[in-house]
Amino acid sequence: MFLWVELALVETVTVTSKGQVTIPSRLRRELGIVEGERLLIVREGNAIKIIPVPKLSKLAGVDEEVFRGKKPSEEIEAVRREWTKEFEKRIRQA
Repeated sequence: MFLWVELALVETVTVTSKGQVTIPSRLRRELGIVEGERLLIVREGNAIKIIPVPKLSKLAGVDEEVFRGKKPSEEIEAVRREWTKEFEKRIRQA
């Protein structure tokens, strides 16, 4: 019996006087975190999780097999753009 375990990257960071930390560059690259990206901070007991907020535009194509060869109408594209704007607005307010 084999057990696959995802190895965790463990690094130490320092909190600045403004409460800021730098996410190590290797981890940013591996997770595709870029400047300006929104992140959620979640407290779980005495631990903090940092989770990238997925953009709806990045989820485009998850249903590609179902719609292969078909193009969405301009109305659907307009709704997608509006949802993305609304989602980003709500995240900024959170």
